[in-house]
Amino acid sequence: MFPPLLFAIGVAACTSGMDSADTGPSDPEEFASTDCSQEGLGGGDEFTFTVAHEVVDGELAEPCLGEPNPTLTKAWNDLVDITPPFQLNDLSYFGGFDSGGGGDEITFAFVNTVDDEGSSFQMSVNLDAYANDANEGLLTMAHEFTHVFTATEGELDRSVFDAAECDTYYNGEGCYTPDSIMAEWVRLFWADGLIDEVDPDAEASSADGEQRCAANPGFFGPYAASNPEEDFAESFSAYVYQLKADNDDQQAKLDWIDDQAGLAEFRNRAVDAGKGPLLNGFEYCGTDS
Repeated sequence: MFPPLLFAIGVAACTSGMDSADTGPSDPEEFASTDCSQEGLGGGDEFTFTVAHEVVDGELAEPCLGEPNPTLTKAWNDLVDITPPFQLNDLSYFGGFDSGGGGDEITFAFVNTVDDEGSSFQMSVNLDAYANDANEGLLTMAHEFTHVFTATEGELDRSVFDAAECDTYYNGEGCYTPDSIMAEWVRLFWADGLIDEVDPDAEASSADGEQRCAANPGFFGPYAASNPEEDFAESFSAYVYQLKADNDDQQAKLDWIDDQAGLAEFRNRAVDAGKGPLLNGFEYCGTDS
């Protein structure tokens, strides 16, 4: 079984381990890059950056911090293999860090906005974790990049600060636009009051999704059941790397993604690169069914 991939909203932090946890600050401004330095990139007691690159026109520039690192280069190439080139323009920084965390879990990667509008993003990767688990690394890159392309200016309106003013879904940072990927995902897969159970200001965790996972076999594990963003991210990573669905409910999500030309391109690129299929190692849901 793959270790669970866990993310937080705002600063999307992917952790690997036995238990869920609060893996990073919930305020994106704490990770708002203003320069390529430890402070600018968000380094500190929890994360120490050893290398970082600016991303210029969708390509890595020479390191602006540290020296080139083969693991970070591999992570970048894994991302490039599946991502349509123009979408890489949404990244401004790509960095590698050592995590000070220990115990049952580590932060595998995180994504954060670089500006208030969500026009540019930073993606950061735990170098040791990536080097030690190739399959989870692949899934992580696909999962993490959803937190970029579903949170751009056209997808998420960050000028909305009140859930009462949002007609789709307010995720704590803003309101998803009516034609956005996440607005449609919520409408299709979080109906019948399911979305009303989610606290948009809470950090995502497997514990939050355990009951929904037990009741609904359509989720790719309890972390996916924690909120719509993580549900989509886990489903998307499963789709890109051609994991076989455990049941019809999971397949319905994979089929919807496959019907979206812009999303299907990620999987097509993975197939062309010879990456996948991977085994479905997500924890099974629907145990109460």
